[in-house]
Amino acid sequence: MGTLQDTAPALLPGGTSTRSACVRLALAAAREALAVDPAFRPDLGFMSRAAGITPRTLQRHVAQVLRMTPRTVVERLRLDAARQTLIEGAASSVLDAAARHGFEHPGRFAIRYARAFGEAPSATLRRSRARPAPERPDAVIILRSLQPATCADATPARRATDDLAMALARAPGLAIYRDQGPGTPNAALAVEGRVEHSAVVLRILHCASGATLATHREAFGLCGGVPWTERAAGAVRCAITAEEAARARRIPLHRADVDTLVARSRSAALSQEPMATAMALDLLGEALHRDPAHPRALALASFAMAVSGHHCFVADVDGERALGIEFGLRAVALAPDDPEVLTPVAGALSLTKSLDRAEAMVQRSLALDPLQPEALRRLGFLQNFRGNGGRAGVAFNRAVAIFPHGADGASAIFGLGVALFLQGEYARAARALSRALELQPARAWPHRFLAAAAMHAGARDEALRSLTLFRRAFPDLTLARLAKSDALHPEALSRVLEGLDRAGLPR
Repeated sequence: MGTLQDTAPALLPGGTSTRSACVRLALAAAREALAVDPAFRPDLGFMSRAAGITPRTLQRHVAQVLRMTPRTVVERLRLDAARQTLIEGAASSVLDAAARHGFEHPGRFAIRYARAFGEAPSATLRRSRARPAPERPDAVIILRSLQPATCADATPARRATDDLAMALARAPGLAIYRDQGPGTPNAALAVEGRVEHSAVVLRILHCASGATLATHREAFGLCGGVPWTERAAGAVRCAITAEEAARARRIPLHRADVDTLVARSRSAALSQEPMATAMALDLLGEALHRDPAHPRALALASFAMAVSGHHCFVADVDGERALGIEFGLRAVALAPDDPEVLTPVAGALSLTKSLDRAEAMVQRSLALDPLQPEALRRLGFLQNFRGNGGRAGVAFNRAVAIFPHGADGASAIFGLGVALFLQGEYARAARALSRALELQPARAWPHRFLAAAAMHAGARDEALRSLTLFRRAFPDLTLARLAKSDALHPEALSRVLEGLDRAGLPR
């Protein structure tokens, strides 16, 4: 059997009678109320007020149009909503679906559900879990022809437009259209710009509003060994990620689906700051309550838990890291070819000293999608954990060249500062770490390295200022607790602890 609308042709838009119109209004109000609160039970008085008639009149109209009582109609609407929840796999169990839609007795719910739809609710849920998850649609980008600044730039502008189109077409998850013609799908973003002799100035626009989201000037040729087209494609990817996060934040939490919760949590989960990490785990906990087998939610939770354990944000360091790895392995088993699963799980493995497994996983992730800022940084952090500051510096310089702005740029510069610290270049390390903190002044964890680097460089006043900010964010932190952050190479960790000890961090 189908839903209520399938079995009630009189309720479809073709119905013109007064009776049908009144019933339509009553059911529309009931559906709207259930969309806001799935456990709400619209009664006869509620629906009759929406229809503008008396309860007795509505009761008579419903009986004539649907051959049901209003009470039966409302129950069927609630069953329809519960079925949709089960079909979408949005409930962790039949019991969860029943409770969410206000059915207090799961046994009675199962009987009524089977009578309405010809199958048990457990069968619906089982079928939804067996169905492969739908692939996320590509982000549609409109690439407008780059304009020449002068007549002499006309040929370079045409060539630059073609080169940029090819670079964007190679990026996974993007669908590129050169012009917004009649057959072009709706696009969130557009890319336009002009060519000025030896550089291109790009503008990334929001299609609906025309607002400029970002402006980038890219010199032709290589920068940090990276061609300008790859740097431009990285800028477009960053704009897409930022727009997705902004769209997710605009949706109220009580109306957010699982994918929206994951999108909202992503930047916080990757931040490596205690309050942001805790917030991300709250959002991901809600996402996993609704869908315990969501690979990206599991992967981000895996990394956030590993960070909490590694940085001593929680009391049970070993338990938190172990749970993080358990989540990560489940995520990879569910989605072994998803870069947005592989990269955070590689990060979790690296924080538990499984460096070879982590490196193989991040290399596989980059083979699937070469333009991932977190994956490019992860290569550098892996080398930092191995104590190889030189190789780490190469990886971070490449990451900065492709993603120089925002949180991605700041995180790569922070990693570069750690790489310089490993090489004993303490003054340069302190400058890089200070720059990272200028870009993200709310962050506190980088002060662990900045205070130590400044002390080793002989800049005692700077070290003390940095340590004061560090302790303000982590008042209970001691050298003994920091010593448990054992993913870092032992020699490097020893030098960090030595610098912080000289600066005055309690033992």
